[in-house]
Amino acid sequence: AAAPLLREVNVADLPLRPPMAPATLVEHEPEAAAAAAAVGPAVIEEGDDDEEEAGFEEASVVVLDETEDERRARVKAEMDAAVIGDANSKVVMERLKGQEDDDGGLAALLGSFLVFLDPTGTVRRRLWTRADFMHIHAVSGAYFLFLGIPWLVYSHVTNALDTSVPMATSGPFLTSLLVAGLVNALSAVPMSKFNSNKMLDMRDLKANGFTFGGTGLTTMCLYIAWWFSGDYPDFLRPFDIPIFLFWALVCAGTTANWEVMLQQNFQANERRRVKVPEKEMRQKAILYRLASWPNLTQLSFMYSIPFGGAAWLQQCTAQWPMQSTPMYHYGIASAMGYALSMFSETLRDRKLVTLEQDLLVLIVGFTFPMVSVLLDGLTYGSAVTISPPEYWALFGFGHLG
Repeated sequence: AAAPLLREVNVADLPLRPPMAPATLVEHEPEAAAAAAAVGPAVIEEGDDDEEEAGFEEASVVVLDETEDERRARVKAEMDAAVIGDANSKVVMERLKGQEDDDGGLAALLGSFLVFLDPTGTVRRRLWTRADFMHIHAVSGAYFLFLGIPWLVYSHVTNALDTSVPMATSGPFLTSLLVAGLVNALSAVPMSKFNSNKMLDMRDLKANGFTFGGTGLTTMCLYIAWWFSGDYPDFLRPFDIPIFLFWALVCAGTTANWEVMLQQNFQANERRRVKVPEKEMRQKAILYRLASWPNLTQLSFMYSIPFGGAAWLQQCTAQWPMQSTPMYHYGIASAMGYALSMFSETLRDRKLVTLEQDLLVLIVGFTFPMVSVLLDGLTYGSAVTISPPEYWALFGFGHLG
């Protein structure tokens, strides 16, 4: 007879199966759990892996039937307990974010200013890290924003005091602002790594938001300011159309990236046992869409550059003598608005500002160029136009004719 495929086994000799019983599930973020415990017992913590991959989100601790005061206390507790960076992460930049720069010399002097602003040392510990090589990003950003924004205000005041001459749009200081803004934008690219060590990893949507939404759009607006400054070199003018198409691709890609991030956040919320409050999700939707769809309006303004060209600009200034002022203001104020918005996103990523505060800063940055151009219109009156159809009607089509 053929041998059996399976030998007979006496089940009595087998070890007993471990008993199956309900168990307590421990979440993967101990600092968030500590924050929840600090607020009170009526909290349920949900994992947030999907949202971390989707965009600028922090692990959520959802409180049942919480009042506004309880919600604020919870958010503050989460932020206070947050640990930035991960010493065991496979992503090098995440490890560097957790390493405060304690070197001496000039770095210590500059870092001490953060301690002056926040004596607890939290701001310095979370911002002054080895993730920013030689602190190039921090220093260039401080120069661009903290000198640039006062200059923007000052320029409007001086323009109002003397409307007989156009504003200077070039010079050593303004050139230094454009260079500082460019250095600040480009130095953010190596730091924009959250799920991968690869540079420009298209699968890392959060990194894409910083790289294209921050670096890309800020650089684009600096280019606009440079074009209208009077210092734009003639040898680049034949390339204005392909440059415009490149920026159009950046704008469209950024908009798509933010929209995908938003949809992933909503999908992640639907999979939760306890959902993020509807109000918070609405705020996130406003934040993401303010950071995405309005970018496409930049293309309607930039359209003037490649398809109008220098001939069109000359016709504009012939009819509106001060027209170079609002054009330049629009470009540099837009760059400052983007830089300010991304600085706020960095602060939220480091758990230093709340979602509401981040949204407020984004709205301020969004209105920067519009307010600046409106002030120029009020200052110069008929010597400028702030109506795009009026100056589009003067297209000289210098590149096409």
